[in-house]
Amino acid sequence: MSNIWLRRALPRIAVALLLVTITACNMNSIKPSKDHALDLALYDFAGAMHWSDFDKAYDFVDPKTKTEHPLTDLERARYKQIEVSNYDVISSANGDGTVDRQIQLGLVNRNTQVGRSVIYREHWRWDATIKTWWLVSGLPDISPQQ
Repeated sequence: MSNIWLRRALPRIAVALLLVTITACNMNSIKPSKDHALDLALYDFAGAMHWSDFDKAYDFVDPKTKTEHPLTDLERARYKQIEVSNYDVISSANGDGTVDRQIQLGLVNRNTQVGRSVIYREHWRWDATIKTWWLVSGLPDISPQQ
């Protein structure tokens, strides 16, 4: 009796799996909305910052900002010297195609294990042409303050 059930159920199971696969493929081709794209960008950027992956975080920086203010060798060396201990959003304000956030960033020097905190502002803009958010303000200034 189980063989008969299996022979009858197998084509239905195969069709169901095919439909699930087609649906999943179609879902991957759908462009996210502006708000969803913002959520993804902010989440991914925060993740890069939490893991002190400044190279990945730099991928979010607006190409125009990169051209006008490229990272110096000194800045790159400073980013390699610190570990991010916390990345906390203090405030956030959304405008028409822009987002401004104030961030408290905890930093620990990898060599001395001395911690400190910096406050910086992120300014994001929506690029409607390629449907992505760019960090216009660049990476945070982590240079020691006098």
